[in-house]
Amino acid sequence: MLEKTVLLAEDDAGHVALFRRATADSGVECRLEVVHDGVEVIDFLFATGQYKGRDSHDLPDLILLDLKMPKMGGLQVLQVLRRVRGEDHTRFPPVVVLTSSDLDADVKDAYRFGAQSYIRKPLDYPLFAAAVRETLQYWLGLNRPVPRYRASMHCVHNGL
Repeated sequence: MLEKTVLLAEDDAGHVALFRRATADSGVECRLEVVHDGVEVIDFLFATGQYKGRDSHDLPDLILLDLKMPKMGGLQVLQVLRRVRGEDHTRFPPVVVLTSSDLDADVKDAYRFGAQSYIRKPLDYPLFAAAVRETLQYWLGLNRPVPRYRASMHCVHNGL
């Protein structure tokens, strides 16, 4: 089985450290890729900017997205992905918003722009670690995602 990859979009270094610790403690085998703002999320997914040499078909299995980030916020990232995704819901992995915001408007907008889940970050580490563990267990273990194929494999599969 291939190693699962999680793309964490988080600008707070302290929160990144907590995510790394909670991920390691979760018992869920996965690699954590970290980006620090919305522009980096887009660059990572489309293999542009500082990620230009990355294989754009090698997408993460899950995106954990903070809403309040510099340069481009999480809601803007969701809007970009929604426009690019269009009718092809298999093009990008599921996006789970994991943020400190509990504003009803943020929750509504996140779902409206295509988030698959919205979780408010608990302030207490044991609760935070449990939220990370349960999120990873569900999205990387229990959930069966829509199969995604590399472009070249998809063409062969469709006889092109």
